[in-house]
Amino acid sequence: MPVLLSTLLNFFLAVLVPMLGLVLAGGLLIYGVYVRCIDIPQKWLLTPRVLKALIATAVLCNVWTGVRMYLSHSTQQARQDGAAVRASRERFVLPQDYQYGELTIPAGSLINRVDPFDKGEPNRPLALHGLEAVRFAQPVEVAGVWARALQIVPMRVELAQDQRLGPLHRYDNATQTWVPNTVISGLACKAGQIALFQVPPIAYDVQAEVGKPAPDGPDARFMPSQWLFRGCENGPAIALQPAHSPTGAPAGAATAQ
Repeated sequence: MPVLLSTLLNFFLAVLVPMLGLVLAGGLLIYGVYVRCIDIPQKWLLTPRVLKALIATAVLCNVWTGVRMYLSHSTQQARQDGAAVRASRERFVLPQDYQYGELTIPAGSLINRVDPFDKGEPNRPLALHGLEAVRFAQPVEVAGVWARALQIVPMRVELAQDQRLGPLHRYDNATQTWVPNTVISGLACKAGQIALFQVPPIAYDVQAEVGKPAPDGPDARFMPSQWLFRGCENGPAIALQPAHSPTGAPAGAATAQ
C-alpha cells in the first residue's frame, strides 16, 4: 500500500499538476479573449471569486512545474559533474609516487581503476583501491620481474626487457595446488611478452568490510611477493583507457611505451 500511494503521489505531482497548470493557463487565455473581444447578449462570465481561484490554481501549478524543471536540471547537472569528477579519478596520470601494498608506483604512471564507492564528490584523497591496470612511467620490478605495465584480473605483467624468470610453477591435479616445476626451473622471456602469474587469495574479514572500500595505500592487499610465476606468452600489449580529460579529448595514449 505505501508503494502504491507513493506511485500515485509521484504521478499526480509529475503529470497531473503540470497538465492542470497548462490546461488552466490556456483556458484562462481563451477566456480573456472571449471577455474582451466577443460581444454577445447575455454573455456568460465567471464570478470574480471563481476567476481568482482558477488564476491562483494555474499560477501554483505552473510555479510547481517550473520548480520541478529547475530541480531536475540541477540534479542532472550535478550528476554530470559528478560523473566527470569520478572519471578523473578512475583514469588518470599518477601525480606522485604512491605505495600500493608492496608496490611503489612511480609518478607519471597511467592508472585505470574502478571505485563503486566514489559518488563524484570533489576533493576526495588520492586512492588506488579498485585498481584494474597500470602502465608505469618507467620499468618497475614486480614479483621479481621488470615490468612496463600490469593488469590485475587476470593477472598479466608486460615485460620491460629480456629476462629469465623463475621459479616456474605448474598446477598439480593430485593436490589441486600450484607447485614448483621440477623439470623446467625457469624461462627466458622477451621484452614485450606477457608474464602470467597465479595470485593466491589473501584471507581477510569479509564481514568487517561489507559496504566499505578495500584497504588502500601501504595497507592494500597487493602482495606480488606471493605471486607464482606460470609462464610467459606472446600477446597484445596491456591496454588501458587514456587519462580523463575535462574537455573530452584523450589526455594520454592507452598503450604508450
